[in-house]
Amino acid sequence: MNIYKSIRGLLLVGLAIVLFSACGKEDPIVDMGYLPPATLPDSVTVTYGTVKTLNLPDEYKSQPYVNFRLDFTGNTNLKVNTSDSLHTLLAKAIVVDAKEKHIRIDAGKLYPNSNRSELTGVRLPDTYKVRLVAESLTGLKPVRADFTLKVMPAALGIKELSATDPIPYGYSLYSAEGASYTIDYLGLDKAGTNLELHQNGFPDGHVTLQGDKVVLDQYAGDEDRKYEWTYDLVANLQKDGYRVAYKQFRTVILPQPKFIYGIYYPEFDLTIVQNRVVMGLGNAYMSPAPVFNPEKYKGSFRILSIAYGSAPFADTDKLFSVDASTGQVRAAANSSLSAGEYKMTVEVTTTIGIKLTTTFTLVME
Repeated sequence: MNIYKSIRGLLLVGLAIVLFSACGKEDPIVDMGYLPPATLPDSVTVTYGTVKTLNLPDEYKSQPYVNFRLDFTGNTNLKVNTSDSLHTLLAKAIVVDAKEKHIRIDAGKLYPNSNRSELTGVRLPDTYKVRLVAESLTGLKPVRADFTLKVMPAALGIKELSATDPIPYGYSLYSAEGASYTIDYLGLDKAGTNLELHQNGFPDGHVTLQGDKVVLDQYAGDEDRKYEWTYDLVANLQKDGYRVAYKQFRTVILPQPKFIYGIYYPEFDLTIVQNRVVMGLGNAYMSPAPVFNPEKYKGSFRILSIAYGSAPFADTDKLFSVDASTGQVRAAANSSLSAGEYKMTVEVTTTIGIKLTTTFTLVME
């Protein structure tokens, strides 16, 4: 009996030693036999051409015995281009970096959602469904997390226009040269893409895409060149028939604004020029404001140059000036000017950036 008790005691001591040794190993021990929850956002939105990373929970940084994989079978496996199915495309663009413990999404390898290819007619889903599966190499139960991915189209730019306005406007005058605007890809990779131009309304054949430029020819706009004319345009960057980036903008063609010193009767399109005034030598003078029509485009005025007779005149004493807001020309009282003609070229910079000039002459006697 004593021998039996001794043997049983030895067995209990040995079992305790084994359990203590097992607890000292570095294998992960998680309550309830599961890996930590693979918590991810329910939905993720990215823009085409960008790269986004999703960090895995911090608990996985201390879990060296875990295998990660992504499952895309929640999506219908469409044939999205000549070589790839949707599952293959997603697998190329969305990968798990096991070392860095994050998911990397390269949106430049995908197409924006809710998008139909003009080449094949295939329509992409409203979102892509992604499942992350974490599997233990030490027998713990696996966990998984689902999220939806939404890829938005990228934005193009127009180099000559505002980069901040949602729909920028470009202005030009009717002329023999027409006008042009340059597409800015804003760093997007152009490989495998093509640019197309869409015109809202009724295309008239006078606005075309030439390389990276949108060109308005000399016949664009109103045939009689009497009225403002607006083109509503959309530049589309396509890849495999899917629109991946775009920019809507509007171009306005204007008749030459009336900018004169004198009188203008718009109802008759009648102009009376009064840009030459005879005055006493040495006296002060202020002109009426010039006519600028359409008034809504009137901007700021400055004297561009002054000529005395046929020679340039350096107004070192600042005797001549123009009101920047009204365009009224002033001459200060003085005793230094000589008799003769002083011809000022006045420039206006319109509210739409177009510059125009006219002249005003003071004849001093």
